[in-house]
Amino acid sequence: MLFQSSIRKLNNLPLEQVCQTIVDTVGQVLKVDIAILCLDSINENYFVYQNSSINSSSEREINWDLLKLTVSNTEDITIIEDHHQNWQKNQSFDSATYLAYQQANIRSTLSVPLLCQQDLVGVLVLHHCKDVHTWESEAIRLAVMIATQAALAIAQVKAYEKLQALAQRESMVNTITAAIRSSLEPEAIFAAITKELGQALGVDGCTLSLWTKEDMFVQCVAFYNPHEQARSVRSIQRQRRKIPNTSSVPISENPILQEMLITKKPAILKDLEQKKEMARYELRWHSRARALLIAPLIVDGEIIGSITLRQSKSSRHWSTSEIELVEAVAAQAAIAVQQARLYETTKQQAAQLQEREQKVKQLNNYLTESVLKRFLPEAIVDRAAVGELALDLSPEPYVVTILFADLVGFTSLSSYLEVNTLAQLLNEYLEAMAKAVFDQRGTVDKFIGDGIMALFGAPEDLPPPEQAQRAIATARLMQQYLDQLNQIWQTKGIFDENISTLKLRCGIHQGRAVVGMFGGRQRKDYTAVGKAVNIAARLEEAADPGSILISSTVAAWIENKDFQQERVLKLRGIKEELLAFSLKV
Repeated sequence: MLFQSSIRKLNNLPLEQVCQTIVDTVGQVLKVDIAILCLDSINENYFVYQNSSINSSSEREINWDLLKLTVSNTEDITIIEDHHQNWQKNQSFDSATYLAYQQANIRSTLSVPLLCQQDLVGVLVLHHCKDVHTWESEAIRLAVMIATQAALAIAQVKAYEKLQALAQRESMVNTITAAIRSSLEPEAIFAAITKELGQALGVDGCTLSLWTKEDMFVQCVAFYNPHEQARSVRSIQRQRRKIPNTSSVPISENPILQEMLITKKPAILKDLEQKKEMARYELRWHSRARALLIAPLIVDGEIIGSITLRQSKSSRHWSTSEIELVEAVAAQAAIAVQQARLYETTKQQAAQLQEREQKVKQLNNYLTESVLKRFLPEAIVDRAAVGELALDLSPEPYVVTILFADLVGFTSLSSYLEVNTLAQLLNEYLEAMAKAVFDQRGTVDKFIGDGIMALFGAPEDLPPPEQAQRAIATARLMQQYLDQLNQIWQTKGIFDENISTLKLRCGIHQGRAVVGMFGGRQRKDYTAVGKAVNIAARLEEAADPGSILISSTVAAWIENKDFQQERVLKLRGIKEELLAFSLKV
């Protein structure tokens, strides 16, 4: 018999080819106009035979997608010799199903279940179009016999393919597990996963991405393209720096991923041509996809990423075995991601531990060279470094002498100098002023624009008379150093008719203040606070350009009393009047 001969030739053929061969053979043997073989309950996986005379004799072309609506999944044999009479007798029919019958002009139908060991394998539906056909008992018996043999053949092919799929899945999982164990580098592991899976399923692209529900975008970490070597995204970015590694659409706006977050199941898109609105949610690592299979990477019930397989030029029916394989690989990939993160953390911790001892050794030098020398004289820093001077920088009350100095005319100069020239001039000035302070064993508290604040008596303890004398000597040195700088700047042509040489005014006061490190955990400054500091600052404001103005407290420690002028001042922010003296420069 023709059918039995055809069945024997189906061994080791793919299921799709087996089913198409069966339905074509049945259609020819029973001489029907249309034969349909459906393998699943939702009529998605179906195969059609059509008599060559159907389309040629029909006034309109048959929509074969509608034909699946004429299949009724039942375990009973159904015989309908005239559908037109059935429609007239029974008015409660589905409009879509009625349209399918009308569109193909189906008149008679024989529906036979494909049963194998009492399990429904599929349904075979035979149609005669245009004219009513009487199904004879011999034809029905033949159809049942064919259906029985077809069910057996399909079951055998399914069992064989399932066995192959299990073997492939086991082999794939073992290969990926070996790849994970063979390397500790995340880039190598991710590239191996995408390559092995992409090659096994023969897809046009395989992408491994990391993301969670809290992330804004999907981040691609590796992808496979059959036309080039599998690489990690980071290695590609090193060669092509403009390639982005994130999705173009936020995760919160991606309906595919949002549904996956709820179901924790793979997203299966067989043909994006039929769902063009979904095309915008693809990752931008390959050419536009036609079919997608996206499996989540799950750890402790939460999604940490996904594996995306794509078919670019044609639609694709993702089989159950393929989906199960991708899920198994995704489970291994999730382990690999956790392993990679643990490895990165461990590597960072090891590097930190290795560097910590060196950093501890360098800390003292760092504090000495990079911090303390910025506001303390080098001689004091050297003493502190060898333990001869204790630097307890917590805020404590001290009797200190405070010096404020400000550059007169700098604001006018800055209005017409170029930025680079202005910066160079300011750095030269501040360096000279700091040198004057350090020459007298003072402490540079801070720079305030073109102003400077200096302390005498902290952190190095000095007697009040020595503090006052060193502060005054510093102010005079500042004036000398500024005169030297004015000559240099004039030679360079910095000054013109708009401004003459720059002048310095200084204010000095002695009193009790709290001195130490002030600030928060992120930033602290060594400084002095208190009324004595405010008085020194106000004296500087009241001083004439090119002069030094000191308080009576400081003046009391000067032996020669070489004052130019005695003044009683009402200082801003200070309640009582203050006796001050101008010194000769």
